[in-house]
Amino acid sequence: MASHFARWMMTHVSVPARHLPDPVINFAHSLPEKRRARYLASRALLAELMLRVYGISVLPELTSGKNGRPCFADPELPDFSIAYAGNIVGVLLADEESYGGLGMEFVRAHSRQTIEQLASGLSSGEKAWIRAQNEPYEAATQLWTIRQSVLKLPDEANHGVHTLRLLPASGRLRSLAFPDAQAISDEEDLMVWSCAFSHGSDRLHLWDYDGTVLARRYEMLTTSQHVGPRVLRLTSLPLEK
Repeated sequence: MASHFARWMMTHVSVPARHLPDPVINFAHSLPEKRRARYLASRALLAELMLRVYGISVLPELTSGKNGRPCFADPELPDFSIAYAGNIVGVLLADEESYGGLGMEFVRAHSRQTIEQLASGLSSGEKAWIRAQNEPYEAATQLWTIRQSVLKLPDEANHGVHTLRLLPASGRLRSLAFPDAQAISDEEDLMVWSCAFSHGSDRLHLWDYDGTVLARRYEMLTTSQHVGPRVLRLTSLPLEK
């Protein structure tokens, strides 16, 4: 089973609408200019993934699930998640048997306000793990991003942030909504990203889009213990009985 994570660093290029249906384009015109560009970019990127992975030439009908989370109207189609970080838009297309959540965050300057934001709500175990890392700020950003990706799984946010536990020292997490959840995150030079799944997804294809061509960068085996020096993989801890 494979999932797909694509991202697009937007510049001044226009958003291609060749695979977008009229309802998506018409709705975008009702949005403020800045939000309109992000909305169209995310849907265009999703459409490119659907074409490349499933051969579907026009983006299928979209609707909103619980909490306004966008999803396909056809329940037979895969789940997806959208995230933004500055001028970067990302889309995670989960495999057919899983739900997916995507988080992205820039590694920003070490301002006091940002550090306090990242540290809020962390457990004592998470804070201890962060302090033990060579780059504590980057480690805090990574945990923050992982938490956001898991909370974007359907219904997870309804249980509240306190029902989600991250145990990075042991490579584990615990989610009340999804007992089989897992997350994989990579800390790159400028950005941290995290892909969460409601259950094991053994392969993750990473793609880059430039507004014209969707190119696959590489495939990550999410079940491997050696996925990269800055990759953090958390698998599910069984619920206590």
